[in-house]
Formats: sequence, C-alpha cells, structure tokens
Amino acid sequence: MENMRVGRGRGTSVRRAVRALTWMLSVLLLVGCGRAERTGEDATAAAGTETPGAVTMADLLRDSGNIPAQTEVPEVSDTVLWFNASYACLTYANGWDWRWVGGMEPTEENAQTAKYFLYSSWQVMDRESGIEVVNKLLSGGHRAECRKCMDELEEWGLMEMDGTRFGEEVIKITEGERTDIDLGDAPGRYVLAYYMYHKGMEAEYIAAWDLCRVNELYANLYLCGFMEYEEAMDASLENSLRLQKMYDSWDEMVEAYLFGYQFWQADLGGADSPTSERRSYYEMLKNSDDSPYELDWNMELKKSW
Repeated sequence: MENMRVGRGRGTSVRRAVRALTWMLSVLLLVGCGRAERTGEDATAAAGTETPGAVTMADLLRDSGNIPAQTEVPEVSDTVLWFNASYACLTYANGWDWRWVGGMEPTEENAQTAKYFLYSSWQVMDRESGIEVVNKLLSGGHRAECRKCMDELEEWGLMEMDGTRFGEEVIKITEGERTDIDLGDAPGRYVLAYYMYHKGMEAEYIAAWDLCRVNELYANLYLCGFMEYEEAMDASLENSLRLQKMYDSWDEMVEAYLFGYQFWQADLGGADSPTSERRSYYEMLKNSDDSPYELDWNMELKKSW
C-alpha cells in the first residue's frame, strides 16, 4: 500500500482531470445528444453481438463445474412461458434455459443452486426473507430510489439547470469542490435521473426492472421449496398482468427494464458497459430460433396450472 503514495500529488491531479473529463463527456452524451434511451449509440451499434470479454454467470459456473443439468424442454402453458420470458435475459446470462421456470429443472441439485443465488444476490435464506424482498420491489424498488434522486436534485436546485451547467456542478461535487451536496456512492444515478426528468420520463417508467425481478424471485422461491408451484404461479400471474398493462410490447418493456438496470448500475453507457452487455443478451434471445419474444405480448394471461 505504501508504494501507491509515490508521486501522490501529480497522480491525484491526473486522476481528477480524467474523472472530470469522463463525467463531462458522459453528461453531454446523455443530455446534449439525447441518446441514453438505448444506452448510447455505441451500445446500439453493438447490439446483436456479444460484448468482447464479457464474463457471464454461465462462464463462472462452467469454470467451477457447477452448471445445472438440463433435460428435455418442459411442457408448460404459454402463460407460464410468458412469465419466464419476462426475466429471460437474466436466465440467459446465467447460462440456463428460459423455458424452465427459474431457468432450471426442479431437482434437488438445482434447488441448492437457486438457494445459493438467492442468498448471494438478495440475502434471502427462507420464505419470510424472500417475501420481504418481493414486497420491497413491489412497493417501490429502484423506481423509489429514482424518485428520491429526482426530488433531491430539485431540492438542491440542480434539476432545472441546462445540461452543460449541470455537468459542471456534478464535476464540482464529485471532485469535492462543493461539499454542500452529497451524491453518495452512485452519482451516476443522479445523472440518469436528471436525464429522465428532462425527457419527460417518470420514475415509474423503470418499473419493468423491479417487476421482472419479482417474477424471477417467485420462480426461484419455488425452485428452493420456499413457495409451492401453484402459489408462485398465482403470484406471477398477478404481477405479470400489472406488467402487461404498463407496457405495449416486449421491446417497450425491455427498454424500460434496461433503463432500470442502467440506473441500478449507475452506468452512463458505452460499448463495453454492463447495460450494453445485458442488451446484447436481449438481442441474441430475440433473434434465436426459440425466442421467448415470439410470444404474443398481449396474450390473455390466465391460470393454467
């Protein structure tokens, strides 16, 4: 650790200059060019091709030899497949099969895998903690955090600034030149909240990010044995009907999902960004032979289990 202090003054000033330039370019791209809906032109151009060097959970599982065994395609109704499609991007990222509820055949081995992911991602260890997480997502999730960011920007007098002035103030804040405002550990969320406001997008727009994860959580709670199949599917039906009313197509829902993911990551875009990688999964799934997005978005979702 001591050797990191050599040339500290010069190194610090260079790092500050680089960070400041990065922030300014990011803000200008988002606000001045108006390209953030699809995480930047670079991300759009990269859509449909796998991000070079991207490491998915499937890669990690393959290295550890713990990829869940898959069998033949299950026979489930189109309604259940619709539920599965709502979180298929994550299923694909994990290297699993979107046609299975939760991406995996309900075996004891796969139940242990699901329990691991529930705990590592959500600190869910039983039914009670799982339902608690679901309720938090349903009641607010990251759209509540987005609304908080918007409200604070208004309170601080930053929201009505033009893009250039806003970028300058963000740089001052992140570089410690302004100590009256704290943007926390994820200042990029405030930049995205600012962008959304000026594009006329309410915080509720990113509900897809919260609600798609609710369906995924129900599926994993079932796989773990924390919920019965019928209960998990009943809950998924109620949640999916809500999703279906909020958006008009898979494309529209996924755009909202990706923007919510981008907000969560505080990701300001770029060809190698996490959001661009997640978008590439959607594009690959959309163009696959067994694409989940061939299902009719407006199909009648009904109990079939």
